[in-house]
Amino acid sequence: MKIAYLIAHLGRTGVNGVVLDLVNQMQAHHHSCTVFFLEKDGDGIEYPCEMACLREIQQLEGYDVVHTHGLKPEIFIFKHLWKRKGKKFDQTRFITTLHCYCFQDFFDLYGKVKGALMGCVYLLVKTAFDRVVCLSKDMMHYYEQWLPKRKLTYAYNTRDICLANLTLSEDEHNMIKTFKGESTLIGMNCVLLYRKGIDVMLKALALLPQEYKLMIVGEGKEKDAFKQMAQTLGLKGRVLFAGSHPDAYRFLPYYDIYAMPSRSEGFPLVLLEAAAYGTKVVSSSLPVVKECFSDNEVVTFDMPDEKELAAAISKAIEDKDLGERLKERFDKDFSPETFYQNYMRIYQDA
Repeated sequence: MKIAYLIAHLGRTGVNGVVLDLVNQMQAHHHSCTVFFLEKDGDGIEYPCEMACLREIQQLEGYDVVHTHGLKPEIFIFKHLWKRKGKKFDQTRFITTLHCYCFQDFFDLYGKVKGALMGCVYLLVKTAFDRVVCLSKDMMHYYEQWLPKRKLTYAYNTRDICLANLTLSEDEHNMIKTFKGESTLIGMNCVLLYRKGIDVMLKALALLPQEYKLMIVGEGKEKDAFKQMAQTLGLKGRVLFAGSHPDAYRFLPYYDIYAMPSRSEGFPLVLLEAAAYGTKVVSSSLPVVKECFSDNEVVTFDMPDEKELAAAISKAIEDKDLGERLKERFDKDFSPETFYQNYMRIYQDA
């Protein structure tokens, strides 16, 4: 099968990480892949296949599947194919994967007015596609309000990471070793946004004993506000804003707990990374988490209750086998091979 993947840029984002997992698995099963991008965004992901800048629709001729990820590539397809595909694309299956709950996330990113308009555009461009893939059953039900049910399906993500290669640089190793010391370290790898629940995590940390510390890997527009909040809460020396680091999952061996107090997520790749490694996870009671993992695998709490989060962290620390059970579930239901089989079913049935 000849497959074209369309992305907005080559940057190191969660969406592009999913495309990398798709390319790795498809090529491992002897399919031919090309990644097309609309713009080159500095130093980004190097995909192990042909890569090309997409300028015109004719570049997509001859592919069995054209699979887009992100709004800008969807708009490109919509502009050229919204009326009809034409004979040149009669045999091509056009597929897109949705990576968010559009109105929830767009309201947070752009405000209510702009977010509502962006959400409407987001839904409109999906009409150009043969199949619209959601990341969970819950997300599929969410989009059934606006999109034809016959086009909707779902496939869980995976994380195809090399667990044997979790090496930190000397500076990174010294940073985390110096900060952690003999403490119990809670880790978060995320963009620093309100949606990620960092405010609730900071409040929960203030309720936990002094030996608990928090390390946050990532950058974001609300970083300064969270730093000020940590200071106000009296958390000096207990919170490390580590900044951006590539392949942040490399820090997982140093975390005693991975915290994910998000207010909204499509399908959190960081949760799958923690599961692949076997790190204990505490998460907000997101629909996708409740759908995919039992209380015996991920300790959940109700947002935005910092007392419940603090209690969940204490519970997770006491459960010695929590991470091992989570890894077993990953290997069973979210492995790269399962991911491949799910997408091949979608490609063939579209």
